[in-house]
Formats: sequence, structure tokens, C-alpha cells
Amino acid sequence: MDDKSLKDLFEQNTIKADETQRAKAVEAALAAFDESPLKINDEAAQGLTGTDRPIDNVTEITRRSAMFVITTRPWYTGLAAAAGVMLAVNLVFFQPGVTPPIDEIAIPEAVVSKLDLNKSPVTEGNVSLDDKDVDQRFTGDVLMESLAASEEQAIASNRNEARVLAKSKRIATESDAQERATIPSAIPSAMPSPTLSLQQGTTSSLVREPSMPPAPAVTHRDEFTAFADNPVKRVSESPVSTFSVDVDTASYGFVRRLLNRGVLPPSNAVRVEELVNYFDYAYARPNTKKVPFKPTVTVLDSPWKAGNKLVHIGIKGYEMTGAEMPRTNLVFLMDVSGSMNAPDKLPLVKQSLSLLLNQLQADDTVAIAVYAGAAGTVLPPTPASEKQTILDAMQRLSAGGSTAGGAGIKLAYQLAQSAFIKDGVNRVILATDGDFNVGITNNDELQDFVERQRDSGIFLSILGFGEGNYQDARMQALAQNGNGVASYIDTLAEAQKVLVEQATSTLFTIAKDVKIQVEFNPATVSEYRLIGYETRALKREDFRNDAVDAGDIGAGHTVTAIYEIVPAGSDNALIPPSRYEADIAKSKGGSEYGMLKIRYKQPDSDTSELIELSILQAQEATALQRNEAQFGVSVAGFSQLLRGGTYTGDWALNDALTLALANRGEDTYGYRSEFTQLVRKAISASDMR
Repeated sequence: MDDKSLKDLFEQNTIKADETQRAKAVEAALAAFDESPLKINDEAAQGLTGTDRPIDNVTEITRRSAMFVITTRPWYTGLAAAAGVMLAVNLVFFQPGVTPPIDEIAIPEAVVSKLDLNKSPVTEGNVSLDDKDVDQRFTGDVLMESLAASEEQAIASNRNEARVLAKSKRIATESDAQERATIPSAIPSAMPSPTLSLQQGTTSSLVREPSMPPAPAVTHRDEFTAFADNPVKRVSESPVSTFSVDVDTASYGFVRRLLNRGVLPPSNAVRVEELVNYFDYAYARPNTKKVPFKPTVTVLDSPWKAGNKLVHIGIKGYEMTGAEMPRTNLVFLMDVSGSMNAPDKLPLVKQSLSLLLNQLQADDTVAIAVYAGAAGTVLPPTPASEKQTILDAMQRLSAGGSTAGGAGIKLAYQLAQSAFIKDGVNRVILATDGDFNVGITNNDELQDFVERQRDSGIFLSILGFGEGNYQDARMQALAQNGNGVASYIDTLAEAQKVLVEQATSTLFTIAKDVKIQVEFNPATVSEYRLIGYETRALKREDFRNDAVDAGDIGAGHTVTAIYEIVPAGSDNALIPPSRYEADIAKSKGGSEYGMLKIRYKQPDSDTSELIELSILQAQEATALQRNEAQFGVSVAGFSQLLRGGTYTGDWALNDALTLALANRGEDTYGYRSEFTQLVRKAISASDMR
């Protein structure tokens, strides 16, 4: 049956219907539409007149139902068709006086089965932003076939069968509601769902009752930046090493997740510095935030190459007290796209951010923005004292649709700017798996936008979730250029660590654009290599250039860097001296391996300051310093082995385990014990491989 024939059938039977029966049928269709899960609030998309319901004119409703086949997007066509079929069935096939009760009218299964609610696009204005996600099979012809099938099904079924079907659905719905009511929830059942305000004044139903459909299968599209290990360099040719600090820990979380499943991680997922910096170390603490950290240097024997030395550099950031903590303006930017539909994604995001709320002061502010097919505001800047309001807004979110991450980031910055706190912390916290497929999707474009925004005093931190779709490269680029930290949350325990135990370091920056440079003495060192920090390398001239961005350090953060060096005169040198290289005479710096330099800026300054410290051959160190350094070395060695062990010789995972166990030290939260268990799992996984 084509669309014209269906329209004619509707209009002919409408004329014959009794006026009383017609009124009852209209009310039944409207009530069913109101209660339908397909109901949306987008007036432009539905062609409505200013309410959530179709207009009360039978002929006009019928006309619009038919016209939707060729004038609107397929998903919205399904909505109109469903309402139209319900109305037609009542007007045409039910006799006066025997109209079924309103609550027993259901949408024909043949129509419902054609709709994929998980692919519902969100519109901006009258234009859908997600052409790719719409099921292309659901065209006008298929819709008309569906309507025809529904009509034939209705004719073949008698009224009693329809009542039984509707009643069974109602009972199932009531049973489901009772089951949900038994689950503890912080949301009052009578509380209305918050409205999601979209850009350009449209509205959507991204904010829905909390429900989580079965998680989609893992697609294994995790992406990591490919990089090679830092090479060995000859001091006579390249005496200076320069890099940006890195306090991210995302790599550790992802590696842990895979090892806990008995799977070795891909080598590019292992960034040595992020595994080493995952742990807190008992380095010397600064006494004032005017000089926000002081370096600690320890020289050790290399455990994997006899005769080589390790130069271990530790930095401990100044820890703020309660009275020193500035006011905070946070925007939670939550990815609610279809890729976040998994128990370890959106539900874990809600739990994690709920933990952070407990760390905020009453006069701090929190806003919530989301993005799927488009970006929207769920909650404007709200005092942290209104915790329940914030929780309610978060808990009603569910996942579905495409991923307009670029639009979401722009909106989040707008919200942060609207509640900007001078001399306070203004930060966007993005919770996502990193999959952007609508709007700005290019990493360079996103990076440029974030760079411009950080100059306004609004920083960006990243919380990564889930696997199968994790875009690590994008997360790293955004965090590095947004003056923030990238963490990977694989469990609620990790959320507790990042957002509760380390809340001050996550939120409060004590130094920005922190760069480290080591100049080695050619009289005492022939070769060196930096272990890790491959993606943080800087040019030598970048060190003194304050226009070059670098990593930031939060309150209480620890940063560790390890160099392996070959002392002058050792037979371990991998690079032979050049034919014409002149003999290097002993000089004034003969007692030094090199000079450590650190440049940093105060959070409110654009001019860097300098810290210098000699690296002595006979570097003094306490027993605690050596134990802490040795544990860090065990993590660095383990990480190198996961990457292939290019420079670790015959040293093995069992050796890393032995070194870690001997230097585990104080372990308040059990993270070091957990690490030793991961090494054991890696040993098992290696055997399997």
C-alpha cells in the first residue's frame, strides 16, 4: 500500500466515524503517545504546535503521519507513523461502544520492531547531526510496508486478542517498575527528569530514566600513539637532554586492566613514566609554595647492566592545607554517546564523579554538560552544597547516540567561563572513552582549541573509561594541551585514588610548564638514555623559551625520572667514539655526572623560574631514599620488559618482582602490593604467550 492509498483510507474512515467515538479515539492516541518511550520533545522534528502532544485534529494528525514519510528523518518518521497507526486502528476497526480502555492501546509491534532506539539522533535546530548513525534501511518505502503490515495484523486480530496483548504489556511494565523500585537510589521517584538544553534553543531527551541496556560487544578499536624507546646518546655529541614532566597515570590503569584479565598489553599502551609516576614516593617536601618543589637525586647501580649507573630524579610538589585551597569552579563534561553504554563506562563515570563531590567545599560550583549526537547542558553552575541536586542530574543520564565530543568541549568551556572564579580553580573534567565522531574530530583542531582556552585560565583534565573503543592518543593530546592530568579509571577503587586520595593534586595546580633538563659531563659520562618520556621530549632551545608549553604539577604530586648512564672509560658503551673525537681532559666538573635544571612557572605567571642541582658521582642518600628509588626502578624495569626489553639484557620479570618485594616499604593503600601481583600476572601471561 503506497502513502496516498493509506492517507485516503484514513480520511474515508474518519468521515464515517461517530463524533463521540472519534473524540475517544483521539484521546486514546494522545494518551498512548504521552506514555510511549518513543516520545520526544523536539517540536521542530515532530512538526508539533508548542506542546509535547500532536494537535487534536484527526485529519491533520493523519495527514502529518503520512507526510512524515517524505518530509522528515527516518527516526522521527517512525514516531509519527506509530501515533498514526494507533489512531487509524481505533477509528477504522473498533466499533462505537466497544472502544478498549485507553491504557490498553499499544503501538503495533510491526512498527516498534523497525525502530532502533539506541540510534536516536539528537538534532541541532532542524538538522540532524548524525547522518551516519541512522539505519539506512528504514526509508519511506520500508515504513509504508511496515504500516501495511501493521494494518493487516490489526484486521486479522480480534479486539479481545488486542486487549490481552495490551494487558500483558501493562502487567510487565508494572512488574518492571516494582523491580526497579527495590533497587536503592538517590533519586526521588516523583522528581521530574531534568531538561537538557541544547545549543540553538532546541531540546532533547538525552536525560532519561536510569536504565542500562545490555553492553555492546567489545570492538577492540583501542588506539595508542606508536613510539620507539629513547635511544642511547653519546655525551660528546649530544650532552643535553630536555623533556616535559608528566604526571599522567592513564597508562598504568589500562595496563592493569589487561593484566588482570591475563592479557599482556600492547607495547604502545605502556608509557614507562606513567607506570613509575603512578606511585607516591617519600621524597623531600618543600616548605613553601613560593618554591613549589625541591628535587631529590639518587645514584644507583643498574640492576640489568653491571657497570652502568642509574640517575634517579625525584620531585615532590608542595601539599596544600585546607585553608590554602582556593575556590573551585568545575564542569563535568560527560560522554553519554552509545559507545559509553557499558557497566564500566557511564555507570562508573557517575560513581566516580559522585566521589569527587564529597571533596568540594560548600561554595564551590559544579555544572554538568553532556554530549552524544549534540551537546547540551544538564545542570548550570550549582553550589556544591546542593549535592543531591547534582547527584540527581547525573543519575538520570543514560547512553545512546553518536559522539559530538568537540561540541561538548566547547559547551563545557562556555559553562566554566560563565562561573569563572578569579584567583580560583576553573577546570573542565572530561569523562569519556575518547571516541569523537561528530563535529570536530581531528586531534590537531581539538588541541588548538584547548590551547587557546587554557590561556584564559580554564584547564582541562581527562578521565578515561572502558576498553574496545579507548582513544588514548586523543586523551593524551587534550590533557597535555589543556594543562591537566589524564587518568584511566578502570575500577571504583581507582576513582577513589584519583578523585579522593589525590583530589588536591588532581584539582589544584602549584606549578605549570615544568621542564627538566640534564646536561651530562663528558669527562665522567660517555653515554646516557632517558627511560620513558618519549612522548614528552623537547628541543634543547625549548627549555628557556617560556612560550613552549609543558606539563603541570598538582599539589602533592610526585614526579620521577630515571637516566641510565655509562660512566666514562667503561666497556659498556654501545656507541664507539668517532675517529676524530678529541680526548676529553678531566675538568673542573670531574666530581659531577652532570647538572640538573628545572624550569617552572607559578600558576598565575607567564615567566619561568629556575632550580639547579649538581648530580654528584658520590651522591649522598638516606636508606629511605634508596629504598624509594629502588622501588621506582623495579617499576621502570617491569615497564621496559612489557615494551620488549630492548635495553634490559637478561633481566626478567622475576627479577623485577624480587626488586619490588625487597623495596616495597610503606604501603598505606596497598598499591605497591597490587603492583607485585600484576608482575606475577604478567609472568603467567608471558608463559601463555
